Amino acid sequence: MKHISDVLKNDLSDFSKISESLDQKTIILKSLKKNMGALGQHITDAYLEKNNVLIIESINPEASSKIRFEEIRIKKLCEQIGFVPKKIKCLVKKTY
Repeated sequence: MKHISDVLKNDLSDFSKISESLDQKTIILKSLKKNMGALGQHITDAYLEKNNVLIIESINPEASSKIRFEEIRIKKLCEQIGFVPKKIKCLVKKTY
């Protein structure tokens, strides 16, 4: 059985990391959806991977292609909110 101090020290720090990651993901996604005009409607997800690669998922291949051409604009938007992605990958959202 774990001591309460172990639970607080270890488990809550993991929760803090998860919470921080979700906050970051929400900020990036909201910023792109808001500032990318009509193209923002097609973005379904946006997040930074551990290696500082920005992943942007869209609803279809056409939207992903258009997003790829906006790399400079996307990097500027990310810089405004405090993130500097090393690279940007555009993917189509998988539907099952």
